[in-house]
Amino acid sequence: MTCAEYRAAMSARLDGEDTGGLGEAVGTNGHEHSCADCTRWLATARRLRDFSARAPGPSAEWSDGLLGRLGLGRAEDRGQAADPDRGEDRA
Repeated sequence: MTCAEYRAAMSARLDGEDTGGLGEAVGTNGHEHSCADCTRWLATARRLRDFSARAPGPSAEWSDGLLGRLGLGRAEDRGQAADPDRGEDRA
């Protein structure tokens, strides 16, 4: 397994994505134990994932300001897109 394959599979696994079977091999092939660069990469990726999960999102005011600058208006003015899978109507 190459470093690129290992990192792609581990990135998908960390994100909870399907690895197409490659992820199962990743945990057992020992690449993370034989490659110091990938060991460091995985530790950094885990720290980033954990930090991001704990970080607060932007405030409603910040989001509205950004959307306004993009010409998309305020959240209340845009309405929410319907999700037909959940049976929702447009606001």
